[in-house]
Amino acid sequence: MSNKDMSRRAVAEIFFDGVDITKSIGKNLISLSYTDNEEDEADDLQIKIEDRDGIWLREWLNASIQSAASEAPSEEGESSASAQYKVTAKSGLNIRSGPGTSHGILGAFTFGTVIEVSGTADGWASIQYNGKDAYVYESYLEKTEDDTESAAEEAGTESGVKGLSVQALIVCENRKSDGNDVVLDCGQFELDDISASGPPSEVTFKCTSLPFSSKIRQTEKNKAWEGYTLSGIANEMASENGFACLYESDSDPEYERVEQITESDISFLSRLCHDAGISLKVTNHIIVLFDQVAYEAKDEIMTIVYGDGSYGKYKLSSGLADKEYASCRVSYTNPDDGSVISATAFVEDYDEEDEENQQLEITAKVGSTGEAQKLAEKHLRLKNKYEYSASFTLPGNPSMVAGVTLAILDFGPWDGKYIIKQVKHSLSGSGYTTQIELRHVLEGY
Repeated sequence: MSNKDMSRRAVAEIFFDGVDITKSIGKNLISLSYTDNEEDEADDLQIKIEDRDGIWLREWLNASIQSAASEAPSEEGESSASAQYKVTAKSGLNIRSGPGTSHGILGAFTFGTVIEVSGTADGWASIQYNGKDAYVYESYLEKTEDDTESAAEEAGTESGVKGLSVQALIVCENRKSDGNDVVLDCGQFELDDISASGPPSEVTFKCTSLPFSSKIRQTEKNKAWEGYTLSGIANEMASENGFACLYESDSDPEYERVEQITESDISFLSRLCHDAGISLKVTNHIIVLFDQVAYEAKDEIMTIVYGDGSYGKYKLSSGLADKEYASCRVSYTNPDDGSVISATAFVEDYDEEDEENQQLEITAKVGSTGEAQKLAEKHLRLKNKYEYSASFTLPGNPSMVAGVTLAILDFGPWDGKYIIKQVKHSLSGSGYTTQIELRHVLEGY
C-alpha cells in the first residue's frame, strides 16, 4: 500500500464506556492524536473538541460515570443496549459479519474492551459495529458488574468522569483494492485528565493505557518474592490489577528471592525487566514483556528512499555519549565459595587494537557462563541501540505501529534497518498524518 493511498479521507470513531459517541462528538471534533510507544512509556490518546455552547463543559462533565455514558450529547433517536460485556481474549477478538467463523472479519476488539451485547445464540453474541449487525464469539466475553452507580456516588463528579474507559479507531475509508476501509484500532484507554479553555471554548480529554491513579502505578508495596520466575511475577501482578499478561521472550530469569521495597508494581517490574534485558510495555490492558531481538528480526514493512516523496519532514541524529560501547562484561562472585562466573559480549565490528574501546561492566547474579553471555549481549544492546536515530512525518498510515521495522535508503551513514520506537497518529481538519520515531536495529549481538 503506497503512501499516496494513505492520504485519502480518514475519520475517527470514539467510544466512552462502550457507548459509541462518534456522531455526537464528530461534529465538534478538533483533533485526535494517538501515541504508541515501543517500551517503558504508556500509550496515550488525546481528544480535543469545540464546545461553543458549553454542552460538554457545563452539562456532560457534571454527570456521574453512568450518566457520562448514557447522557453524552447525542443525535435524536440514538439508543444503546443494556447488557455490557468485557473482552477477555488476550490476543484480541475478531468481529464477524455473521454468527460463525466462515463469515468475514470486520475488525477486532482488544483485551478489556467493554461492548454492548443485544443477544446471544449458539455461542455467538450479536452487537452493532460501525452501524452494522455484527457478531463475536461468546466464550471470550465476560459480563461486567453493574457497579457504576455506587462508584459514582463514592467518587464524586470529577473523579467519577475520570476513569471512564475510552476507545478510539481511525478509519481510513476505501483504502483496500476491494473498496473496504482500513482501520487502526488505537486500543483501550482510561480517561485520566480533563481540561477546558477559551475563548474559543475547547475541552480536551487526555487518556492513557496506564493511568497515574491506578494501583499498579501508584500503590507502593513491600513484598518478598521467593521462588518466582520473571513471567510468574508479571502474571501475578497483572491478575491482581485487572490486566492480562503476554510474555514473549525465550529468557525467563528465576529468583530465589527478590524484594520489592516501597515500590509500585509497575516500577518494580520495570526494574526487573531492565536488569534482565527484557522490554516492558502496557497496552490495551495487557502487560507485555518481550525480547527486542525477535521484534527487530521481522521483515521491513516499507523502505523510505531519500527524495522519493513518501515523507514530509525528517530529522536524523547520531549521539555517542553513554550509547556506544565496544563490549559488555557480566560477572558474578559466589559469596559461598568465592568462585567467579563471567562472560563478555562484543559489538559486531569489534577491534581489540582500538585504544578508544569502552567496556560496560555489569554485576548480576547468574548461574552459568552461558547465562552471563546472554545477559551481556542484552545490556550491550540496551546501551547502544540509540546511536543512530531518525524521525519522519508521513501521510496518515495505519500500518505504522510501534515495534515494526522499516528501511531507509540513500541517507548516507543512516542507511539501514530501523524499528519504530514511537509513532503518533494525528487526525484533524488538516487531515491525517503519522509521525514516526526510529532507532537503528542492532545486528550481530
